[in-house]
Formats: sequence, structure tokens, C-alpha cells
Amino acid sequence: MFFVSFGSEIDTVPMIRRALEDGKQVAVPRADRCARKLMPYEVRDLPSDLAPGEYGILEPKPHLPPVPLDGIDAVIVPAVAWSEDGFRVGYGAGYYDRFLSQIPTAVRIGLGFELQVVSEVPHGPHDLPVNLLVTEAAVRRFYCQPEGE
Repeated sequence: MFFVSFGSEIDTVPMIRRALEDGKQVAVPRADRCARKLMPYEVRDLPSDLAPGEYGILEPKPHLPPVPLDGIDAVIVPAVAWSEDGFRVGYGAGYYDRFLSQIPTAVRIGLGFELQVVSEVPHGPHDLPVNLLVTEAAVRRFYCQPEGE
């Protein structure tokens, strides 16, 4: 699952296009503002499968098929800031925190710029760090122990 970038975020559209060209099933989230959750939908064609959503971010159009949570192997995760141990600060609404907690076995890949990496960010016991953090300068790998082990 990819987020569709907006503002000053790293442009994910070329990555989404490449994944589609490689024959991958690609999910993109749509925000349900009332339920305060992300729902993944399959996209097959860019840009025609996307339209501006509630927050002005490009999202899958309503007619596209949903992707079951157990069908998501990896999630490309956005953030405002990343800590050196893989935790993130998002945009404040908790959409990704709630979503990631529903799919704890999916690989979580943070994507951002090196200037977004700080020594630490506030996080709670329910926050999940990413497994990998990719910036223009480095790929950081973090060991994340599954719950119950």
C-alpha cells in the first residue's frame, strides 16, 4: 500500500506507477473522516483512478475495489518527522496509527527526507515503529518484535 504524496512529501506517484508496471497489486488508502480510519482500495491506472479527497489528497475513486487487510504485505508510511528508532509523528489525526495496528504483520516502510529524522519523537505503548526508514541519504533497518514474543 502506498500513500499518495501531497505538499512537500517525497513524490510517490513514480513508485506507484513502477509497481503497477511490474504487475504488483497496489492499494492506496482513502480516508473515512466520519469513522476516522483509512480504507485501502486497489488502483490500476494513474491518474484516472484517483481524485481529491476530504483533505485535498488524491485518493482512490469510490468505484474501485477494496483491498482486504490480510492482502496487504507492506505499507509505505508518511510522517512529519521520524525518530532514529523508527517511530513517527504524523499529521495529528491518528489515521495511520489506527490502520497499522490492524495489520501488525505487514512490513512498515517509512519514506521521507533526511531532514525529517530527529533523535526522538513522542510515542506511546500502542505506537508501532516502521521496519525500514528510507530517505535520500540512508536506509535504516529496525528490528520490530511481533506482539506476544
